[in-house]
Amino acid sequence: MQNFDNVRIIDASYVETAALNNAKFNTNHPEIIISDIKSPDLYTDEHIPGAVHFDLDIGSYSSEYIKHDLYPPEHFQKYLRLLGVNNGDQLVIYSNGPASGMKFASRAYWTFKMYGFTTVSLLNGGMDVWKAAGGPTDNAVVTPKLGNVNVKSLDNTILAKFEEIPFNNFAETNTVYLDTRIRAQFDGEDPLATNFPGTKAKGSHVTGAINFPMAKVIGPDGFISQQDVDEQISSLGLTSASQVFVGCNTGMQASVIFVALERSGFKAKLYNGSMFELSYRAPELVNATGI
Repeated sequence: MQNFDNVRIIDASYVETAALNNAKFNTNHPEIIISDIKSPDLYTDEHIPGAVHFDLDIGSYSSEYIKHDLYPPEHFQKYLRLLGVNNGDQLVIYSNGPASGMKFASRAYWTFKMYGFTTVSLLNGGMDVWKAAGGPTDNAVVTPKLGNVNVKSLDNTILAKFEEIPFNNFAETNTVYLDTRIRAQFDGEDPLATNFPGTKAKGSHVTGAINFPMAKVIGPDGFISQQDVDEQISSLGLTSASQVFVGCNTGMQASVIFVALERSGFKAKLYNGSMFELSYRAPELVNATGI
């Protein structure tokens, strides 16, 4: 059992933020730690004791128009069982790298939610905050026992597919499309062809999209407070009746905004194809530039 008052868990499903105080934070079931450090080498060098490595490049695949597409439930189930995940486990996800460790971790969080997990949390600030609070690390090899988790279906209430998004008709359908890419990509200062060579798109974003990059909700220690996030969201014009879609380049940055919105009480659908799909499948929809 660890006791680190300064380390915080974000559990967007159940609480706003909760101090990791007097909480069992170990890998004995029914609570395990999932590391989503993008580079396997970083995980091998250092991780929270007992944490297993969830690799997004293994847990997803590239399809024609989606960079990180989702496997059928039975395939994802096989991978999780190899990681030792059992039915009823509480999953705590952490990472490091972009967005104070929250970019890859948020994507893993959304992925687990897609496959029906409800008891899943994020360690806010990831590895850096864990270490700064005195949390232990090691490089021991973790060999989990085969898990028994059952993954039966995908939660399509948080997934947006190309066909269901009313592109260029957002206002009339009470739809809010949040483009979470950095501003330079949104307004065209950084040309779309830089990331998507060969695209026939003439613009840099979809008409009517609102730029809301993940930097709006992230600080040096991970997600900023819910109150501060609420203030950022209030300027977007969202209502309880709004249909909210979030997208970016490949569905990674959008997952950060998905978590922030969920914590603030707004349910969004993540457009997994994002600009990767639009650039090549429907470049005529990417028809606006500027702010």
